[in-house]
Amino acid sequence: MPFYDLRCKDCDEIANIRATMLEKEESRISCPKCSSQNMETYYISAPAYIKTTGEKPLSCPSSNTCGNSGCRFAG
Repeated sequence: MPFYDLRCKDCDEIANIRATMLEKEESRISCPKCSSQNMETYYISAPAYIKTTGEKPLSCPSSNTCGNSGCRFAG
């Protein structure tokens, strides 16, 4: 079952909910805060970084604490 980022139109609660595609299509997903089924898809934007040719590599400001696992600055 997929997860959906949804926003309740009644109370503005934003939740990441696991549900079947049929439940989403038929609007049978309830808000965890107010139990309303008046939910809409909520799109969360993610930051993007595009490296151009010849650009110097950036140094990570958190390299001493993050371990570079999945870091956009790592190699």
